[in-house]
Amino acid sequence: MDIFDYYRTEAKRAELKLILDYAAQNSVRGLGANFLEKDIWVTEILRLLYEEDLLDGHDVAFKGGTALSKCYSTIERFSEDIDLSIHWADLAESGDEVVAWEQTTRNPSQQRKFRREQRERLEGWTNEFIQRLNGRLSDYGIEGLSAEIEDGSGGEKIDIHFPHVAFQDGSYQLEHVLLEFGGRNRGRPTVSKPVTTYLSEIDEVSKAHTLPKAAVEAYHPDYIIWEKLTALHQFCTQENAPDTVRLSRHWYDVDCILRNLEEGTYQSAEALENVVAMKSARWATRGVSFEDILSGELVLIPPDGLLKEIKRDYDQSVSGGMFFSAPDSFADIIERLAKQQDLINSFLNGRC
Repeated sequence: MDIFDYYRTEAKRAELKLILDYAAQNSVRGLGANFLEKDIWVTEILRLLYEEDLLDGHDVAFKGGTALSKCYSTIERFSEDIDLSIHWADLAESGDEVVAWEQTTRNPSQQRKFRREQRERLEGWTNEFIQRLNGRLSDYGIEGLSAEIEDGSGGEKIDIHFPHVAFQDGSYQLEHVLLEFGGRNRGRPTVSKPVTTYLSEIDEVSKAHTLPKAAVEAYHPDYIIWEKLTALHQFCTQENAPDTVRLSRHWYDVDCILRNLEEGTYQSAEALENVVAMKSARWATRGVSFEDILSGELVLIPPDGLLKEIKRDYDQSVSGGMFFSAPDSFADIIERLAKQQDLINSFLNGRC
């Protein structure tokens, strides 16, 4: 039976709740029923995006924590958002990509103009995308299944709502699937990866049901690590303190990446230079110098006040059941990252 058929009547939804409860009791990852249910929709949305051409032929990289978890098995936590990056040149529909980059990064005025125009292009593209997406979601015939652009997001965030049968308050989980778009990647480094549901790992469930699966274009690990490292550098050095809600996952992810991906992943000069160039020119943040990283001044450890707030968020994510097994303490993570910060900066200094 198709897993989505259970959403079409109240009686079937009650059956699905029983299936999810059984799966939670037998999940080797220790995931609750609410996480297993949301993962069904995360996987199905990825299938729609990459296999039904809802992306309209654009070159889009699947990245972030969900890609790390479902494509690379690098992190041991449930990641619920779908982070997508449209190649900046595709979004801009520019001719010669090299010429366009030089022209739009020539000086601060050109950079500001480009960012303004790119935001307008993204919002226009998202308005068209959500019409395609809602048209496709209506085909399911499931009440309560729809998508909307978040107010004030400039088209970068889309919330996909679905009817829950297993949602739990206090679970550190968003009620919807969040799609987050941006035109932020330079270069086109993706790897084709299969994506399946966590339910498919439970034989009794997978044999009796048709579950979604997808083939996606995941961001290359060399780029993922520098996206994450530069994000930590930004959070630690930006002039205005960041919102710490759901922020601690980034420190956890970087620690996992550095321990679990191939040693020396961060030594890709192309990935480093492309990520730094993109963030410096396109997504500058007050008080942050991404160029400092190139000369061995990467900062991964936040100041004490911010560190306490991030630790509080981390503790809430642990108690909220976001991890497959009991994770290391935040203090242990920070201790390892402090050592990695020195190692990476030593490597970067050696490049100068």
